[in-house]
Amino acid sequence: MKKIITFFILLITLFTSQMMCSAELLYKIKPLKFDTSSALLFIPVQASAKSNISNNFKITKLKENNSVTIDISSATTFAQPNDLFFSEGSLKEVQINTKMDNTVTYTLFFNDNYNISNLKITNVNNNLCIAIKPLQPYGMNYYLNTYSEDTDATKDFKENLTVTSKEFQTSTPVANTKANKNTLNEINKAFVNSNYQSAEVYTNYEITNETQNHVLRSKYYINNLTTNGRLFTVSGVGILSFEKQFLLSNPTRMVFDIPNSITKSELHNKELTLANGDTVKIAQFSPTTTRLVVTSKDAPQYIPVYFSDSQKAIITSPKNLMTSDLPAQKTNIVKSTYQKAGEYSNLLFEFDKPLVYSIKRTSDKLYIYFLNAEKFNEYNFKSTIKSTPYSQSVINIMKNTGLRLSFPMEHKSDLSTYISPEGRVFKISFKEVKPKPAQTTVKSSETNLQKTKKKEGTIISTPKYHNPKGSRVIVLDAGHGGKDVGCTRDGIYEKDITLDVCDRLQSVLQKRGFKVYMTRTNDIYVSLEDRSLFNQSINPAIFVSVHVNSCNDASPKGIETHYYTEESMSLGSIVNKTLAKKVPYTTNRGLLRSRFYVINHTAVPAILVEIGFISNPEERKSLTTPQRKQQTAEGIADGIVEYFNTKK
Repeated sequence: MKKIITFFILLITLFTSQMMCSAELLYKIKPLKFDTSSALLFIPVQASAKSNISNNFKITKLKENNSVTIDISSATTFAQPNDLFFSEGSLKEVQINTKMDNTVTYTLFFNDNYNISNLKITNVNNNLCIAIKPLQPYGMNYYLNTYSEDTDATKDFKENLTVTSKEFQTSTPVANTKANKNTLNEINKAFVNSNYQSAEVYTNYEITNETQNHVLRSKYYINNLTTNGRLFTVSGVGILSFEKQFLLSNPTRMVFDIPNSITKSELHNKELTLANGDTVKIAQFSPTTTRLVVTSKDAPQYIPVYFSDSQKAIITSPKNLMTSDLPAQKTNIVKSTYQKAGEYSNLLFEFDKPLVYSIKRTSDKLYIYFLNAEKFNEYNFKSTIKSTPYSQSVINIMKNTGLRLSFPMEHKSDLSTYISPEGRVFKISFKEVKPKPAQTTVKSSETNLQKTKKKEGTIISTPKYHNPKGSRVIVLDAGHGGKDVGCTRDGIYEKDITLDVCDRLQSVLQKRGFKVYMTRTNDIYVSLEDRSLFNQSINPAIFVSVHVNSCNDASPKGIETHYYTEESMSLGSIVNKTLAKKVPYTTNRGLLRSRFYVINHTAVPAILVEIGFISNPEERKSLTTPQRKQQTAEGIADGIVEYFNTKK
């Protein structure tokens, strides 16, 4: 009898174990993201270690309704709506269902004339990328922007997107209504700015439509940064482009900005080193810009190498680039064409195979390297550029591999480059910037100049002030501003607190005999670079930046003072002491060495003061009071006065 019981126990245990294995959740599927301009659906998946979603999904074409199902096993969903309807494009509807056996099913319904064979599904690091239509066919007037010096052209791009959501009534309609509303909000917020309020979502088959000029967060998702010891490779999904790179000194660095991009969170602040000691660091510089910084004595030589699929680029010095780093397939220039389009002059090159290329811009020349190109028709090229702005262009055959196009170009010219989707047509486009006629300058007082309202994103134009030794000139920097609100809680913005404190601090310092400039005097956006450039133009005795702190935990509170350079340490130490004395009812978290941009990009003593935690409810309430703001201003001013007294 015992043997029979033991047998049944083992049988039940085995059965239970198998059920548990089959029910093991390997994938947590996050809210669906979509970009109708590229006819793209992106399914973000949180996967367990060593799993491969390719082993757990199945695609089935249904006979009716021109539709397909995508089944993902061992999965669960997170905050998904039941149904999404699209008002434009080939895709009409997406249904999302979770079955009892832990299978998540996406059913995609298309228009009757859609050819499902065009559907392409890709596994991108266990995330599913669904492309609904292929790239534009060769010969279409459609190009991907790969490089631009026009900052307006690389800002967040927009599209009209209409999403209709239909939710079905359940036994608990009130709870589901709230959940479904939050769900659609979360999906929409993936592609809109933080100020956008999405549509309400109702149950009982009610339908809501919301059409907005959406600001999409990304054209390019960066999922990897690697090195082979000689060069760096950045890769991802989407359309890769670069803005004009620029140099920084001490140490020598080259900065590459990738606009309209999002970096995988695990890559943020990742740093790689080559065999020769050169390094690259990647970071999400802004919500829609990724920054790569190469530190090297040869940094000015570093260039991006673009691959024809626009999915990856190599960042390298040409001397480190080998033919083995490039595709084996060679190409030739079969035709060149000149076009005049309004103010822009376009030069197009047609290749017989996809192109791999690089761009180098100097103050007076442009170099385009067609790295896998071998031949070109010199007669056709010279005939094309004759009597055009490109007439001084020259194509040379390089020693090891490729062709090099070069021509004179003033640094003020507005330059962009483009590649066709299949990588066989390359376009250069530029607009010559004509000098503006001289204008009569009307002198005004420095006070009026400081308070002149200006266009968002620029800094106040102030004559360069050459600071003599022992001068009492200070630059104050009110953190954030304009579209950059800083940290926020309960409708209270960091940008407002910092500006108020800096206004008070300026007033106190002026009464004590200091000459004070501010990087912003009203609610405008000023970039970190512009703040540093403004500080350089003034060349003050010291630079003081004011910020408000924040934390996920609501309990931390208090002040912090940050410095970076050794010559800034004494200023930071004194200000930290005097500020703590003025606001004794909060915690003094001390003096910290940090690499904040504004205090790391200045030649003068510079500090950044965190005046309290907006995330702490008690301190948040205190920070908004005139008393706390005035005490903070006086505490910082006391420290500045004491610091200057030590320099006498």
